[in-house]
Amino acid sequence: AFTLFCGLGIYNVINFDRLLKANNAQKVVLEILSYHASASKDEVSIIERKEIPSSMSLNIASYEFADHTLDRDQTVLATIRMFLDLDLVNKFRIDFQTLIRWSITVRKNYRDVMYHNWRHGFNVAQMMFAMLTSGGMSQQFTDLETLALLVGSLCHDIDHRGTTNQFQKLSDSPLANLYSTSFMEYHHFNHFLTISQVDGNNIFKSLNEEEYSQFLELTKTTILATDLALYFKHKGNFSKLASDPSTNWEVEDNRILLRSMMITGCDLSAITKPWEVQRMVAEKIASEFFNQGDIERDMFGHTPMYMMDRSKRDELPKMQVDFIDNICMELYESLEKANPLFRPLLDGCLSNRRNWSNLCERRTSFADISSANITLTSINTTRKCSSCMRCVRCELVVEESPPSLQRTISSEL
Repeated sequence: AFTLFCGLGIYNVINFDRLLKANNAQKVVLEILSYHASASKDEVSIIERKEIPSSMSLNIASYEFADHTLDRDQTVLATIRMFLDLDLVNKFRIDFQTLIRWSITVRKNYRDVMYHNWRHGFNVAQMMFAMLTSGGMSQQFTDLETLALLVGSLCHDIDHRGTTNQFQKLSDSPLANLYSTSFMEYHHFNHFLTISQVDGNNIFKSLNEEEYSQFLELTKTTILATDLALYFKHKGNFSKLASDPSTNWEVEDNRILLRSMMITGCDLSAITKPWEVQRMVAEKIASEFFNQGDIERDMFGHTPMYMMDRSKRDELPKMQVDFIDNICMELYESLEKANPLFRPLLDGCLSNRRNWSNLCERRTSFADISSANITLTSINTTRKCSSCMRCVRCELVVEESPPSLQRTISSEL
């Protein structure tokens, strides 16, 4: 018995020593991050000296927003404007300088890959902001949910490597060994946690223990929902709920599903944008996919899947039509049924399908897509809603969202 007691004592001492080392290692990582990957004083000062433009001048409440009009610092200013207009700075007593530092830090922690970079994270957050404001959803969600949706949108692809979950698995990457599923999404969430714990970056310090725990769970759910594998798992149930006018969106499971489908809609929203934006984004995504396909061919000696095979690049229009038909259309149809104020997203998706189909029929090559001389369809932004919800298409501010998100406009909208 004495020998067993001594053995257990030694085992506990060893484990405690390992725990101390792990804790110290974490402190070192945070220290490195605070120096190399956090906003510098000069970067913060530059933003502090600038005026925060209005959401109207930035056009960030529009479903048709295009980020190419903003430089890098202006995207940070626009991010801060989103927090201000949603009254999150006031409600959660966020220190303004800390918010600036955190926003710049998030920007710095996106890698310079072809598509899944800071611009993408910012655009996803902008679309979430449009849904919350022009779509009236900020009236449906709690303040904590709103904060988590905006933060989760901004950070949903942070430190993305320009490769997919399947590539992590094929290459036996450390991320694939660290997490059992949704490798990249779990990494994005944990990376968000890490940078937010660095000194001077904690915009959540006013939350009490219970609020912070709830916030982290909401943010985690938001980021994990961007894994399309989860979208395919739940899209049928969401379609049924959205099609049923009696659905109660106050039920927690329904509410989680609604938030998840909204972030997916934001993540894929480039497919809903005006043609020139959609075309440029599609080319960037394709280039990133082709880069991964090239790496797979070199590393594993196999032919990459269709959408990542550079030899199939001239079939991009067909790939886009298939992408819309198999993923996007049902999503935006269901979102529009859940909230008619999301109709512009469906209109944009339909418009771009016609454009890609046109290019597909003409067998337009990848190199010629940008200069193709075709008659393009455009989003109809002049049609006004037949209800009194004061949507953005009537050029009025949404004051109240539709009760319980029930369909309140006719099928003629």
